[in-house]
Amino acid sequence: MLLLTILFYGALALWTILMGILSIPFVFFPSKFIRFPAKTWIKGIFILLKYICGVTHEVRGHKNLTKEPLIIVSKHQSAFETFALYYYLESSFFIHKKQLFYIPIFGQYLWKSNMVSIDRAGQAKAMRKMISNVKKKLDDGSTIIIFPEGTRKKPGEKADYKTGFIGIYNTTKRKLQPVALNSGLYWKKGITIIKKGHIVIEFLPQIEIELDKKEVLEKVEYSIESATNKLLS
Repeated sequence: MLLLTILFYGALALWTILMGILSIPFVFFPSKFIRFPAKTWIKGIFILLKYICGVTHEVRGHKNLTKEPLIIVSKHQSAFETFALYYYLESSFFIHKKQLFYIPIFGQYLWKSNMVSIDRAGQAKAMRKMISNVKKKLDDGSTIIIFPEGTRKKPGEKADYKTGFIGIYNTTKRKLQPVALNSGLYWKKGITIIKKGHIVIEFLPQIEIELDKKEVLEKVEYSIESATNKLLS
């Protein structure tokens, strides 16, 4: 497993460099075209995981998805779901730190992808601006992907759901789409040995708008945690 993991990361590095070079012309195209090379890169990651590490995956719960713009609230155990949710959800976007724009090459692609950034040093004013930008993108038809715990958690680790997403939920008046998964069983947090197995990402029943803060937080946590625990068992 160790040798296969090393081989995977080596192949991933080469694949990323190659796609970074091949995708340079897309920086000069309209933003909508940058999604094609991004999804091609992610598809390559799926292939490397499958044929080098023996990690396959499936997406369940398509019946719970609707075509309207949504607020995806997902469990976060691995880098895998970051790639997979972006790949499978059309016109989706993330919120990221403004400082990521300054990373050479990567920052340029991130800027071109029309993600929403936030300056964490800006406090309340920056938060209001971020929520305003998110609302505009949702109104334009995009779906936002949020990890409400804020960081990757090990399978079985105690849940720690933050309330940050509730401001977006209250302001934008959009439904929440909880997501459960088991990716941490096979691709754990950090650079660790990747284990052979089958990753499941499951879209759960949606949570309606206009619930109060306490109720919506409880519903999100219960929905995601109960479904995730079933996938881990």
